[in-house]
Amino acid sequence: MEAPLIIVAIYLRGERLQPEHVSQALSVQPSKSQKTGGPCYESKNVTAKIGIWALIAQTDSAIVSDHIDEILKKIGSPPTPLDKIDGVDEAYLDVFIGVEDESAKTVEFAIPRSQLKEVVRLGLCGHFTVS
Repeated sequence: MEAPLIIVAIYLRGERLQPEHVSQALSVQPSKSQKTGGPCYESKNVTAKIGIWALIAQTDSAIVSDHIDEILKKIGSPPTPLDKIDGVDEAYLDVFIGVEDESAKTVEFAIPRSQLKEVVRLGLCGHFTVS
């Protein structure tokens, strides 16, 4: 059985979100970003309807908590919860698990309590997708 594809990211979204302001507030550069009315990061020919600031884990680990640990270390301890940064309407930790082998009926992962506490302290909710 092939290892699942795991993508873990922090997404900040908002109609008034200014990615440069978020980067300055967090002292972290995003993996992807876009401004409302500017080019969409997925297709430069499409106009973005919402501002997005995204930080994506880069580890190749097959353990979800390793991805979360990496992203939490990158984001550090900002003075303001992420959902309270000016222009942020939505702030979440996104966990995507893609299973290519259809015979795999069970995908299991655990998030340690320490990571859950940190996610809450950062003002994030969780979005989880297994496909």
